[in-house]
Amino acid sequence: MEKLNQYKNTALLFVLSSLWALHFSLVKFVEADDSPLTILVSLLTVLSALFFIFLFLQKKLFKFTLKKSLFFSVAGMFAYIIPLSVEFVVAPKIEAGILTLIISVVPVFTLIIIWSFRLLNVTTKLVIGTLSGLVGLVILLYGNNFNNTSANIWAFYALIIPLSYAFDAIFMEKFWPKNLDSTQVAFGESAASLIFVIILSVFFGNKFYDHYQWFTISSFWILAIITFIEVWLFFYILNRVGAVFVNLSSYLVMPAGFLWGYLIFGEIFTFIKLISTLLICISIFMIGNQQYRIKNIPIE
Repeated sequence: MEKLNQYKNTALLFVLSSLWALHFSLVKFVEADDSPLTILVSLLTVLSALFFIFLFLQKKLFKFTLKKSLFFSVAGMFAYIIPLSVEFVVAPKIEAGILTLIISVVPVFTLIIIWSFRLLNVTTKLVIGTLSGLVGLVILLYGNNFNNTSANIWAFYALIIPLSYAFDAIFMEKFWPKNLDSTQVAFGESAASLIFVIILSVFFGNKFYDHYQWFTISSFWILAIITFIEVWLFFYILNRVGAVFVNLSSYLVMPAGFLWGYLIFGEIFTFIKLISTLLICISIFMIGNQQYRIKNIPIE
């Protein structure tokens, strides 16, 4: 039974990484770099509404307390507001391959934070698994000659994204409130983030039409639905197996991006891409078969 659960978790991780890779392609399509706040309001409105409907139908609506609100606000800042704002700004300015490569270093930031605060003990398999994924990324970087553009200021700015995602997953695993499931936490985080971005958007003088216009664009709705599934699945895996394992999905974003590139844009899957993908998969299976859980201290 335990082995079956491990295989299930690994399979779900592959699904999550595929959705995440598709998400970054869709971010480029919507071209929201001129108005990231307005699309954030619209996107978070859709996410909050969908999660609310799910909870209402399942009769799982819960009361927002001060401690829960604080938890959701901090988590939402690092899960939605910071990374998505940066994504919408940098996506049209750098290559999709560079952006997904940058996102792929989330496990590195995760482990640096975890080891810095001594939240987990360093093990041989954890180090080897991490290095295997890094080697795969380095081979990919060198083999595809991304070096000419990786020094671009927008690429460095994009490093905020994986750092934010890493902190969010660790924070949520550490302080996940008692008696709340994945959908409840996803709704709380989305709702808290929505309130914050609405206040920000009003402060910067955005009008109702600036937000409404996104609902008339088909690519926005595709992005919203994919993001909804991706967010729910992220919280589901996080609650099952922890931040270290779920953040490994970012390693798989790159090979998953190759798959979407082949299906959508007809890109070629090269030998270099194959080798890097195999090394990244080795990383997933090595770390995925271990139980790396941060001790939970519920905020409430």
